[in-house]
Amino acid sequence: MMRLNRHFWIYLLCGTLFFIWQTSNSLAIYYMPALTNIVYSVFAAHYVAGGIGLVAVGLLCDKVIRSDKSRRLLAAALAALSFVCVLSLCFIDNAALYIPVFVIGTFLGFGVNGVILGGLFVSLPQAHKALGFGLAFAINVLLRLPIDLAIANGTANNVTYSAFAAAAMLLLFAALLAKPVALCFSIHIEEFDHEPMKIGKDSGLMWIAVACGTVVYISFGIFDRLASAAHFQINSALVLRLTQSLSAVAAGLICMRFGYYSSFISSVSFLGIGTLAYLFGWNGTIGVVCGCATFTGFSLFYHPLRSVFAEIGKHGKYPYTVAAFGFALYFITQVLGIPIADLMDSVGRDGGTVIHVALFMLSIPLIILLFYKLRNAYTVRQVLPSPGASETVRRADAVDALPLTRREKEILRMILRGKISREISETLFIAESTINWHVVNILKKTGIDSRAELKNVFGATEH
Repeated sequence: MMRLNRHFWIYLLCGTLFFIWQTSNSLAIYYMPALTNIVYSVFAAHYVAGGIGLVAVGLLCDKVIRSDKSRRLLAAALAALSFVCVLSLCFIDNAALYIPVFVIGTFLGFGVNGVILGGLFVSLPQAHKALGFGLAFAINVLLRLPIDLAIANGTANNVTYSAFAAAAMLLLFAALLAKPVALCFSIHIEEFDHEPMKIGKDSGLMWIAVACGTVVYISFGIFDRLASAAHFQINSALVLRLTQSLSAVAAGLICMRFGYYSSFISSVSFLGIGTLAYLFGWNGTIGVVCGCATFTGFSLFYHPLRSVFAEIGKHGKYPYTVAAFGFALYFITQVLGIPIADLMDSVGRDGGTVIHVALFMLSIPLIILLFYKLRNAYTVRQVLPSPGASETVRRADAVDALPLTRREKEILRMILRGKISREISETLFIAESTINWHVVNILKKTGIDSRAELKNVFGATEH
């Protein structure tokens, strides 16, 4: 297991400050008196502005701004402007002025994270991504907890959240200008183990991740809307917050030890327990248990999925954009979750149960499909020998460890002996078109582009 290096701790600092800004800034909406009747419309604007800010800055960094220093300075400038907007919210009590300032500040603040994701998060070793993300989120929850409790007790208001968000963004601005952060932006740390598999070219994995994320995010958004901590007593809310932070760390540790796919498949069980809340109600012991299960299941899904998008971006042409999109997907889907939650309110608990269970049932095959895709990717990455390995390692015998069918392994060994499709066809008495079909599957499963690269990775044999 790789040690956590300075790059990890720098991301943890920046990621934590961003999460404090993001969550505190959005929670302020709930407690702004002038927004009581339009709070969910403002939330929709918040989600849209955040998603656009992330993707727009990601594209800007990938297509226009090529210098790491310029990208970091762009993030610092966006942080400074966002700080001004959030600080202004502490002194605005008029909805007509509050909303545009809030939306602009949200766009700018999420833009900052678009740079952090591409410049720091993407460069983390694969095993450390989900842990860094989960720890940053957990620390944010714990640091914000005193304000949450003060709000629940009526001793604080929306200004407290806005001031806390402004302080976090000011610290993030200062961090982006600090020398240690500048150094990490300029040095891109690669994995210590070789990664010949080009996961960024696996478009199937990308689209499965998008579909799976959309369904689970909408489902959780509905739960958060209908049974958020505000519906529970203060003690129950405290339990949910602690569960939220601990499960985020647990997701990172599971991913680091067993892989992303293990965390995904575990999330199904916890999300299933959470659906029982629709049958037994939100309050009481059962409601809290179901709420904790839902938060746990969502963390086991949410944190590694964002890491998967960052990993896809790392091996593709648009690392900033893909990583930002993976983060933005949650906020985009929440816009869809709001009208669905309204529909559930209107049809009553029985109808709402049917809708939520339907979404959960739809998520199961998608999560399982994502599980197999990622497990296959991990298996391939672990068994492919490094180009720098000795010839004794780079033999066709390594084929046995690959997740291929018996026939595919047989054909791969013949390719490594230098045989072409026609010769393999004559040897195995199989149509040449069938051989080519098997070769396409071999290349897809190993993430390798061509037969020549297969020989280069495994080593051609003479016999």
